[in-house]
Amino acid sequence: MKYKIDVYIVDDHTMFNEGLTEAVNRSETVHVSRCLTTLSDCRALMVQRCPDVLLLDISMPDGDAAAFCQWVASEYPKVRMVAVTIHDEYSVICRMLDSGVHGYVLKSAPIDELITAIEQVWKGLSYISPQVENIIRQSGCQAVRLTIPEQHILRYVCKGCSNPEIAVRLHLSTETVKWYRKRLLAKFGVKNTVALVSLVLKEHILPDGGD
Repeated sequence: MKYKIDVYIVDDHTMFNEGLTEAVNRSETVHVSRCLTTLSDCRALMVQRCPDVLLLDISMPDGDAAAFCQWVASEYPKVRMVAVTIHDEYSVICRMLDSGVHGYVLKSAPIDELITAIEQVWKGLSYISPQVENIIRQSGCQAVRLTIPEQHILRYVCKGCSNPEIAVRLHLSTETVKWYRKRLLAKFGVKNTVALVSLVLKEHILPDGGD
């Protein structure tokens, strides 16, 4: 692989940034080009130049990381985002997934897992740490909070619609629908669509609504 995935790290702990940069840059596929310690610095830099993947700590001193991710998703939809954090609370995980991040990795994870997460999200997929998947699974399906787009997509998934069909009905791209499907799988802690539909119908989770 000649091209290396360009990464920005946004974390207010300088020593963490330096250590993570050194570790990540040993990879043959990923390169950290910038480390930033505030959301405002990252916002200003992205106006000039965007990375392929943004690694973001959730607890930042100068703003709401979830709101920042929503801004990135809206203004720079090609930028992929991975939350790298110590937070393993279910409510925090769901809020960040709702904000548009494509990956969620705990800081206790080995560097190889983070490299995998970067590579996966860069390819247009999502990545949720196994520990985070367990937290979501143990939370219980009734506790799952769904955004309005997720509710719409879940309804069509349960009707057996394909990704292209859902994309046409909701005026979205097929890739966006695929991404939402993966988020739904992660939120419900299941591995495939069959298991998702079975669980949703069994537990009567599907929200009421028309087409």
